[in-house]
Amino acid sequence: MKNITGRIVNRFFGRFQHRIGIANTRRLAKAYNRIRYRREIREVVDGYENRYDELFKGNDAEYAGTPRNRLKDGWAIDRSGAFPGLESSLAEADRLIEERGGQNRCGTALAQQDYLYHLSGIDELDQFPRLLDFATSSEVVATVAEYMGMIPTIAMNLPTGIRVFESTEQFSERTTYNASQLWHRDIHDFPMVYAIVLVRDATEQTGPWTFLPASVSERATRDLKYQGWRQPYRVTDERMYEHIDSSERIPFTGKRGDVLFLDSSRCFHYGSRHAVDPGYRIMYAYTTRARSDFQMMLHRQEFPKQEGDSALRRMVLGQ
Repeated sequence: MKNITGRIVNRFFGRFQHRIGIANTRRLAKAYNRIRYRREIREVVDGYENRYDELFKGNDAEYAGTPRNRLKDGWAIDRSGAFPGLESSLAEADRLIEERGGQNRCGTALAQQDYLYHLSGIDELDQFPRLLDFATSSEVVATVAEYMGMIPTIAMNLPTGIRVFESTEQFSERTTYNASQLWHRDIHDFPMVYAIVLVRDATEQTGPWTFLPASVSERATRDLKYQGWRQPYRVTDERMYEHIDSSERIPFTGKRGDVLFLDSSRCFHYGSRHAVDPGYRIMYAYTTRARSDFQMMLHRQEFPKQEGDSALRRMVLGQ
């Protein structure tokens, strides 16, 4: 019965949210989820406010006690390569690229678009468990937790919480930009933070993730009346650059192991344009326990458990 109700609710808002207004439906969902999941919310807020040292040191005894990175204006980039679990997670991504990269996956379940492929399904994490090492490290979780004011959760439904992506134009005809190649702000939650790890060096020719800082995005949102009544979710360059200067965009280019933390609910962004050379990245999506959609009414993703998992790791994995 719960699943049927969830399908009806999600189908209704998926069909009519443009008429109601995306911002209105998000606020409604957030209010509902704050009530529905109030016990879980209390737990993750209390964990951050009152059990910080216990949880973060218990997860990593060498954690410094404060995060090295802080999101300012909705984003932060770390180019140090010095994250616990980073190398083992990159090694798992390398294995996926070696086994599955460079193959035409158009029309398959792993093709998000003809120019953007997942190299693994979320149900395959048992085969690639060390992708979780970086995402559940105290240093990374602390950066997101400080920004959210609570222990975050790796997204348990949409967007897929852990993805190894390949951006490529090799198997698609270059046409006008569409879907995720157009400017948008994510609607699944607010705040919502991506930690994006470059698996290979990224240039303007590898379809880099490109974004606007939160302050610029807020200006554009106001001028575009974005997420308002009957306003489209995707925004073309032509419309966007009527309100901001194109020089304000920031492409996330750099070296293997560079990390971008971004509030994708506040910052306009797009990706996978001009992927003349294949681009590879791992994307980790962190949400709160009170999302701004109704996806929790449908299902929760279960992540691989390991013997001896810390209390912090269990919380981040929604256990």
